[in-house]
Amino acid sequence: MTKKELTRKERERLQRRNEILSIALKLFSEQGFRNVSMQQIAEASEFSVGTLYNFFESKETLFEELINTTGQQVLSEFLEILNEPGSEKDILWAFIMHQPKFLAKHGNILKLYFTEIAAKNLQLSKIHDVNNIHKIIDSRLSEIIEQGIQKGIFRAVDPEIAAKSLGATIETSVFETTENVNNDEVINKFKKVEQLFLEGLLLPKDSHA
Repeated sequence: MTKKELTRKERERLQRRNEILSIALKLFSEQGFRNVSMQQIAEASEFSVGTLYNFFESKETLFEELINTTGQQVLSEFLEILNEPGSEKDILWAFIMHQPKFLAKHGNILKLYFTEIAAKNLQLSKIHDVNNIHKIIDSRLSEIIEQGIQKGIFRAVDPEIAAKSLGATIETSVFETTENVNNDEVINKFKKVEQLFLEGLLLPKDSHA
């Protein structure tokens, strides 16, 4: 079954919606969620306030959409890497070392998530994807580690604990580098994560390059 093509009117509406989200993300990142009004977003995006409310019923709804839309993009991006063919060691290496590119692409929205939701406990009723994303990625990491154990590549550790430990280490490193604009330093940090985790997980007989 072929995917239904959007009409010109639908494409224009989608383009306007994406423009609003993009402008809102920029303003939220620069000024903070609480300091930006729908009026400011309307002026910056060159739409009327009424047009904004045709797309989003409130500023909170707009922000929820930003987080949830990005969350689905992140999940797709990470699962593509974690489902690549290759050895379990190589897949985990690729996952860890993808993080600098991930930060470069999604740094603004990550900064917003950490500062506005995690740090300030902002209550938004429809932000539900983040925990699901964690569960899905942790589950896939656990499967990869389990496969590596069965093949004699990794030590006999608890796969679920190892997966959660890797996820937590990466999330902490991401949080610490959201303000870092030096790409070389960011890459070096994740190289250290890769060395710490993979060299500890690999059996001695499997030397890590």
